[in-house]
Amino acid sequence: MKCLIVYQAGSDWFGQEVKWHRSGSGFYREVTGIGIPQTKPAIETFASENDYSVEWRGDMTAALPARPVRVG
Repeated sequence: MKCLIVYQAGSDWFGQEVKWHRSGSGFYREVTGIGIPQTKPAIETFASENDYSVEWRGDMTAALPARPVRVG
């Protein structure tokens, strides 16, 4: 399984694919920007279809639908 870092800036979603490489006695990670769908459910579907494990970054509350608020 590959790692996909997802974050939101303004109204746009951005994705970064993480690849691990061996270097001497250790490892380093290479991060590459990739195009991803622009809704959270579509991103989750994209991730599962392409064998990604998603790391959500930033404030995800802005991506969730607002709950109705009862006044009075």
